[in-house]
Amino acid sequence: MPNPDDPFEPEDIEPTEPIDEEERASLLADLADLADFREALESRGFRGVVIPCPDCEEDHFFGWDLLRESLEHILEHGEPRVHEPAYDPKVEDYVTWEYAKGFVDGMLEGEQHGSSQRDGWSSPVEASRRLRRAMETRGLSDADVSAVLAESGLPTD
Repeated sequence: MPNPDDPFEPEDIEPTEPIDEEERASLLADLADLADFREALESRGFRGVVIPCPDCEEDHFFGWDLLRESLEHILEHGEPRVHEPAYDPKVEDYVTWEYAKGFVDGMLEGEQHGSSQRDGWSSPVEASRRLRRAMETRGLSDADVSAVLAESGLPTD
């Protein structure tokens, strides 16, 4: 029976199952990571995160707010919200989740070791070394790591 308040709502929608505690914890960790990514990267000109979609095999570009809202929607409703793809995004303004994670981990590692830092890093060579290690521990190939470093203007050796 059609919903009288929304005649465009499909009739065959199955109710979503609530997310389990493990998935909830993972989403909350992702939201915390996303806040750290934004804090570290937005001031450097990055507009959000690019995520490869396994279903359509294309990259999806999410601004900081859109991705946060999407994760919060999953927490509340158990499924992602539908959104329009970004129109002609500037690819260089977005980072992958793995890059952002490596960047923030590298910054935090430097803070824990009490090194003197300039703009969050002790030097471009040190930044490159830390990012390389963080990305490699997350399974990125040497070629992918070198490509990310080169795109970032950091030394690749």
